[in-house]
Amino acid sequence: MAGIFDYIPAISIAMFVLGIAGVMAYEWTKAKTTKPKPRADGPPS
Repeated sequence: MAGIFDYIPAISIAMFVLGIAGVMAYEWTKAKTTKPKPRADGPPS
């Protein structure tokens, strides 16, 4: 049972890397789906 504590550093590093990858994937898909804002100097609607 005490052997599980030997894996805590590896598990925490893996979870940190997966979290960073998840945030990057979320931001990348969010940037792909958002529409660009209209320019302020465009013709009035």
